[in-house]
Amino acid sequence: MKLKSLAIPFFALVVLLSGCGQKATPVSETGKSETKPNTEQSAPKEESLTLEEVFGKTIVASKELKSLTVKMENDQTITSSSDSEPMAITSTIDMDVIQNPISLYQVISINMPGEESVKTESYFTKEGFFTYEPTQGTWMKLPDEMSTELLKASEQQGDPAAELKKMQEYIEDFTFEQDDSSYILSLNASAEKFNAFMQEQLSQSFGQELGLDLQNVNVTGLKYSYTIDKKTFNPTTMSMDMTFKTTEGSEEVTLEQKTNATFSNYNGVKDITIPEEVLKSAQEIDLPQ
Repeated sequence: MKLKSLAIPFFALVVLLSGCGQKATPVSETGKSETKPNTEQSAPKEESLTLEEVFGKTIVASKELKSLTVKMENDQTITSSSDSEPMAITSTIDMDVIQNPISLYQVISINMPGEESVKTESYFTKEGFFTYEPTQGTWMKLPDEMSTELLKASEQQGDPAAELKKMQEYIEDFTFEQDDSSYILSLNASAEKFNAFMQEQLSQSFGQELGLDLQNVNVTGLKYSYTIDKKTFNPTTMSMDMTFKTTEGSEEVTLEQKTNATFSNYNGVKDITIPEEVLKSAQEIDLPQ
């Protein structure tokens, strides 16, 4: 089942969003809407921003982004008409990213049923893309062609505002709330109108590499939430629940995915250096002709 191979790259798909004239609904720390009495003490302490204004300020803040730490947790359940039992896959990623020039260090852990946990480390700097192959216990240096494809997903993870403008046309589907410290942008929408968008994102991420016919991929459920810090307008957390189905021949496959991410240490990553032993021991990989 080709879709099983989505387990490793799919959590790299981070969907962000934009907005316009909607005002944020106040919510408590528990997420429930607040109803405040009309008294002097309950007067707002700051001017309410519209969704469009928050979007604009987030884009402006992203221009100052030099580095970032990203932590992601991903749970997937893959159900196939040809398998009696669904497959549950969990993965985590911890990544430090420097934007210009792009460099990164990341640790990925993947747990699949009936198999040992797999943990990989990767570095990318001007010296190339190096990754640890745990089954062989060796470091590998990837060819430039492969490095370019892998960096596409990593760059999106390393810039939480990179995809904002792509979701502008869906603004009417978002709810906009705020608590004392954050703006909260959420989506719980009909999946039909998101099929074309998600097919494009899947194709850009890894569709061609897997040989999937993305016209047969249908998003059947999508819930999304993003928090943005009120002081800095930097995104701090993201959560996404998505379900999509695809058909390959007579086999129907359903993938349910839950992703939680945190973004922190803004401009705090100063340097990423590949250890000397990695540079010396790495085996170069040749692409098949």
